Amino acid sequence: MATMATPSLGSPRDPGRATEPMLQVRELWRIYDLGDVAVEALRGISLEIAAGEFVAIMGASGSGKSTVMNIFGCLDRPSRGTYHLGGVDVATLSADELAEIRNHRIGFIFQSFNLLPRTTAVENVEVPLYYGDTPLAEQHARARAALDAVGLGARARHLPTQLSGGQQQRVAIARALVGGPSLLLADEPTGNLDSQTSEEILALVQKLNRTRGITVVLVTHEADVAAFAGRVVTFRDGKIVSDVSQAARVARGDADAGTTAGTDLEDLPHGSGPSRVAPIKLLAMTWRTALQSLRRNKLRSGLTTLGIVIGVAAVIAMVGIGRGADEAVQSQIRGLGTDLLMIVPGATTAAGVRSGWGGASTLSKVDAQAIVRDAPSVEHVSYFRRQITQVVAGDRNWSTAVQGSPPSFFRVRQWDVARGSAYGERDEDLAAHVAVLGATVVDQLFPPGQDPVGAAIRIKGVPFVVVGVLERKGQTMWGQDQDDVVLVPFSTAERRVLGTELLGQVDQIHVTARSSAALAAAKDEVTAALRRRHRIQKGEEDDFTVRDLAEFARTSQMATDVMTNLLLSVASISLLVGGIGIMNILLVSVAERTREIGIRIALGAKRRQILLQFLVEATALSLVGGIVGAVLGIAAASAIAALADWPVRVPPSAVLGSVLFSSAVGVFFGLYPARRASRLDPIAALRHE
Repeated sequence: MATMATPSLGSPRDPGRATEPMLQVRELWRIYDLGDVAVEALRGISLEIAAGEFVAIMGASGSGKSTVMNIFGCLDRPSRGTYHLGGVDVATLSADELAEIRNHRIGFIFQSFNLLPRTTAVENVEVPLYYGDTPLAEQHARARAALDAVGLGARARHLPTQLSGGQQQRVAIARALVGGPSLLLADEPTGNLDSQTSEEILALVQKLNRTRGITVVLVTHEADVAAFAGRVVTFRDGKIVSDVSQAARVARGDADAGTTAGTDLEDLPHGSGPSRVAPIKLLAMTWRTALQSLRRNKLRSGLTTLGIVIGVAAVIAMVGIGRGADEAVQSQIRGLGTDLLMIVPGATTAAGVRSGWGGASTLSKVDAQAIVRDAPSVEHVSYFRRQITQVVAGDRNWSTAVQGSPPSFFRVRQWDVARGSAYGERDEDLAAHVAVLGATVVDQLFPPGQDPVGAAIRIKGVPFVVVGVLERKGQTMWGQDQDDVVLVPFSTAERRVLGTELLGQVDQIHVTARSSAALAAAKDEVTAALRRRHRIQKGEEDDFTVRDLAEFARTSQMATDVMTNLLLSVASISLLVGGIGIMNILLVSVAERTREIGIRIALGAKRRQILLQFLVEATALSLVGGIVGAVLGIAAASAIAALADWPVRVPPSAVLGSVLFSSAVGVFFGLYPARRASRLDPIAALRHE
C-alpha cells in the first residue's frame, strides 16, 4: 500500500526562536455519544504549539484536557475541526501511519505509569522498539541505555511491583524516550507521586526539554506542576480560557548545569524517521513477545495445550494401530504369493433348494486335474480337505485342524519346513502315514526342547510318524492361527482320517499362475475349465468362486480403513475440544490484557501486529501441544505394541501431519480472539480496569 510521507515533528530549537507550529488545532470539537446523551468534551478549541516548547495544559477534572491530549497523541480523532501535526492533517492519515507516528515521534508518560505487569523494567522499555525499525540485537542495549539515563540501570531486571512509584514513572519516561521522540506527552505524570519524587520527575522532563529540544505537552491540575512549563494553557468545560507564557521554574540544583542527579541524557537516542518493519523481523519480534507472554502464565498455558496434547497423541496412536493392522494383513496376503488364486465352493441349487457359499461341496480332486489340463497359464495346482479332530502324542493331546493335501501344497502356499522334511509324491501314492506339524501343534504336544521329528502321534487312533515341522506363519487376517494344523498326504487323509463318504471332494483348490502378469488369464482359464467340468450353461450362476489376492487386499484395506477412520474420528474430537479451549483461553486473555493491548497500541503497535501476536500465541500453544502430543502418541503406540502384542506402525507423515494440523487448529480458533484484540479502541483499552 502506498503511504504518504509521515510528518516531521520538528527539531530542537533555541529558546525564543520562532518556528512553524508543531501542533495546530482549529475549531476542534470532540463529542461522545453516550446513548441518548451527547457529551461535548471539547468545544471548538484552537491552539498552536511550536517545536521545542514546554506547555502545561491545566484544568479541573472534566475540562477536556485529557481528551485533547489523546487527540494530540493520535489515539483519538476529533468529531469536527482540524488537527495538523507537523503541517500534515492527521485526518488524512491511515491507522498504520498514525501508529508509525506514535512509535517514532511521540513519547507517552501516563499518570498510572501503564507498565506491563509480570514484565521487567528493561522489557517494558523495549516494547516501543518491537514495533519500530530497531534491529533485534540493539533493542536490549538501547533499553538499558534509556534506563541508565533515568538512573534505573541497577533496577533493569525488577518487575513493576518491585519498584516504587517514582521508579515506575522513571521506567515510563525511559520507555517514552527510548525511540528518540520529538514530542513528549505527559498526562498527570505526578498524580500518584509524593512531592519530592514529583519534583525529581518534573526536573527530568524539564531537562529533556531544555537540553534535547523535545517538545513537551504536560496535562495537570496543579499550579506547582504547571510552574515548570514555559507556557500554561487553561481549559474549562471543553474550552480554552487562558493561554499564558511564563518564565519556567528552574529545578532545584539545576539552575546552572541543567543536570539531575543519576541521569545522563546524552545516552538517550535521538529521533529517527519511520520505516517499514521487515516481515521476517516482525515475525521474529512477535514470536519473542508471544513466548514471553506465555511464559508468564505457564500453568494456564500448559492446561490450555492439554486438549491438543491428548488429541494429537490419540490421533497418532490410532493411526499407528490402524496402519500396523493393515500392514500385518497385507504381509499375510503377500505371504500367500503374488500369483495365487483361491477357488472355493459357491452357491448351489439342488431339487429347488438353494444353499449359499460353502453350503455344499462342489469341488473335487478331478476339478484340480481338469485345471492342470485345460488352463495353460496355471503352473501349480493344489487342494485340501480339513477337519477338526484330536491328535495324541504320548500322554498329551490337542484338538487341531488335520488337513489332507498333496505335496504341491507346500509349493503353492510357499510354506517351507523348518525341521525335517515335507512328504513327497511317493508318500501320496502309497497313502503313507506321515505328518508335518504346525508350530502351535508342536508346542502343545511336545515338551520344550524335544525334537518332534521322528516321533509317533495318533490321529483318530491311527498312528502317524512326524517327518517335519512347518515354519511359523502366525495369524491370518481373520485372526485364525495358521500354525495350528497337521498336514498329511491327501490320499491318506480321505482313506484313514476324514472318512470316505466324500471321497474325492475337496474344501478348496489353490492355483498359482506362471507369473503375476498371467494371473488374470489364469483366472479366466480356471473359470472356463470349471464351468465346462460342472456343465454350467451360459447365463447360469457358478457353483464356485475364484478369488485372487487383490480382492483379499481390497477387502482387508476397506476393513482397516473403516476401523482407522472410526478411531481417527473419535481422536479428532479431542483436537476440536483442544482448539475450543485455546479460543476460550485467548478470549479470556484478551479481556484480561485489554489494558496491555491499549498500551501497545499507544506505543506504536499496528493492528496487524496485535493480530499477529495473538495468532502466534495460539499457534505456539497448539504447536507445543502438537509436539508433546506426538511424543506421547509414539510412546503410547510403542507401549501398545509391547504390551498387547499388536502390530503398530507410526508413519512419519502421520506425525508431521498431526503437528501441522494442530497448528492449523490453533490458528483457526485463535483468529477470532486475535481479531477482536486488534480492533480494540485504544482509549477504551487504556481506561479498562
